[in-house]
Amino acid sequence: MPVSAVSICQISVPIASKVQGHFDTSKSMPRWRQRSTVIRCYNRRAEGRVRAEKNYYDLLGVSVESNAQEIKEAYRKLQKKYHPDIAGKEGHEHTLMLNEAYKVLIKEGLRRQYDASIGQMRVRNGTTTYSGLAYSAWKGPLRPQALFVDENACIGCRQCVHHACNTFVMDEALACARVKVQYGDDEQKIEVSVESCPVNCIHWVDREELPALEFLIQPQPKEGYGVFGGGWERPANVFMAAKSFNKQLKQQDAKEHHQTRTTREEETPAQAEARANASRKLEEERLSRTWNWMKEIFSSNMLSRD
Repeated sequence: MPVSAVSICQISVPIASKVQGHFDTSKSMPRWRQRSTVIRCYNRRAEGRVRAEKNYYDLLGVSVESNAQEIKEAYRKLQKKYHPDIAGKEGHEHTLMLNEAYKVLIKEGLRRQYDASIGQMRVRNGTTTYSGLAYSAWKGPLRPQALFVDENACIGCRQCVHHACNTFVMDEALACARVKVQYGDDEQKIEVSVESCPVNCIHWVDREELPALEFLIQPQPKEGYGVFGGGWERPANVFMAAKSFNKQLKQQDAKEHHQTRTTREEETPAQAEARANASRKLEEERLSRTWNWMKEIFSSNMLSRD
């Protein structure tokens, strides 16, 4: 499904550098310690107006987490605003883009395909929850950067496990490698294991990015339809998905903070006092139950001694 008139493909290109025999931060870093640059290739064949200035969510003014009802309400409101009888010719162009966005986002199957095409990742509310912690453990003190295996690109060659078995491990069920312990081996072994990867699927990322990347690369249950099984899925581009995922988390935190602050601002002095009294009463009841339990334990011990 074509998303827009401008197609974008992303190619990770490792920055070339001379590999040093020993780890030294003052020297030029080897390939495995460097971040990848991104080359964006643009398709020049545009059909009339370029409709890639905003994605469908921005076009309708809704968040990635919006449900079908919120999308429908936003669509109807904007259709009234940009109706050709009101906004003229420009309104007609805008309503066409609104129709295209609504047709995709209102259907779950098309919406999921669109999210994957733009690297979006909706926060899941199912059995798998995001804890904010990385799956891999750390050996020694935390460091600014960590290793991450893009399991979508991994071909299961076992080279990394062979050279640094304390850092990497094979998932036999998925036939791919992943990081088990950050810095589980010495620098030289890790460097050899990364350099021996034939598909360059091992990346060096910032420590703050690692939890989201390791969470999103895990296969997630896919919703089924009718007699067709749901199966499993994960984002095609985990790096774009992680960027979007972190953005969504920040938006959710800001929204919850705003709602909490608004609730407290709307609270009257009488309500605040009642809430404080109720909290105090609950705390007193908890302490009373604890005290009675301790008295029963003490009494039973005294009787057993007699």
